[in-house]
Amino acid sequence: MSRPALSTLTAALVSVIQLMTIALLYILTDWYIDHAELSALDALPPDAKRAWVSINNGEIPAPSDLAALAPLYPTLEEATEASPVEGVLGFGFLLIVFTSGIGVVLAYRLVAPLTRLTAAAEKIRQGDFQVTVEPGATKEVETLAITINRMASELLALETRLKFNTRAVAHELRTPLTVLQGNLQGMTDGVIPVSEAQLRALLAQTRGMSRLVDQLNTLSLAGTIDFVTATTATDLALHASETVTLFQISAGGDVNFRTYLAPAPAMIDPDRFRQAILALLENARRYAGDFGPIDVHTGVDDTGRSFISVQDKGPGLPDYAQHSSFDMFWRSERLSGRGTSGSGLGLTIVKAIAEGHNARLEVGNNPDGGAYAKVTFEVA
Repeated sequence: MSRPALSTLTAALVSVIQLMTIALLYILTDWYIDHAELSALDALPPDAKRAWVSINNGEIPAPSDLAALAPLYPTLEEATEASPVEGVLGFGFLLIVFTSGIGVVLAYRLVAPLTRLTAAAEKIRQGDFQVTVEPGATKEVETLAITINRMASELLALETRLKFNTRAVAHELRTPLTVLQGNLQGMTDGVIPVSEAQLRALLAQTRGMSRLVDQLNTLSLAGTIDFVTATTATDLALHASETVTLFQISAGGDVNFRTYLAPAPAMIDPDRFRQAILALLENARRYAGDFGPIDVHTGVDDTGRSFISVQDKGPGLPDYAQHSSFDMFWRSERLSGRGTSGSGLGLTIVKAIAEGHNARLEVGNNPDGGAYAKVTFEVA
């Protein structure tokens, strides 16, 4: 059942109070006039009273009754004419007090939900994101309550994720920093000999930390206007071919990449798109490069949307992990013993780049084994 709008409820409330005031004023004033007239008649002598009744009934009173009424008529007329004024003023004042009281009570019932919403907003401002508010009696208050509840829920999830990510970043940096510190301290103390191989190993640790910092910086830009810029109409296959070639050269030929590149027109930021391809290729090489060739496809699907997909022959993703794989620092437990040392940010970055292009990232397992990652773009 939909709730009424606040403007509708307010207008209805004012109209009801006005109608109630007018109706009560009419009824009470009419009663007061009748009561005043009867009281005045009761005070008349019997013969004068009979004359007044005969006149009101359209009859001619007896001469003796009329003579008894004549000297009292001005006083009687003055009393009955003053009754409406007295009734309107007296009952009008009482009704103003009465309806004002009703208005205050109803206004409080209308304002009470807003007071609760204000208190909830203040708690959220102070950092209490577990607060919830009940919807009020009007459509606007209900909408605002739902919005505040959603905001609090999202802020709570964001706070939880931020705490997790902060701990995860600290954990990811602690190991290489500990290695660096231990080796450099050992070299300083003369316990570890200074050699070119040892220095190269330490340099590799710093490069790993540098890559992690760069990836975190990329994620920090996700969702901002500076993340995806200078989009242009181009062919995904062209950029995929160049990126796969460069990546295979840098990998030293350790991995076999197979490309199936059909034309795939799309509006993209070329730099970010190549960054996404590199992340997908690195992810596949790191976790499935030993299991067989890695296939890269581009083309247009049955709905007219361009796509790029990377498929491997590895162990695939556990069913429970097909959504967790987008989380920061997530790594597959199936591959935890293979000596992989990725940051766990690859698919997170690809997802952010895809969303920056209004595209969709999908991951899953192939029917014949292995995993796939597919980015589908909107029709160019």
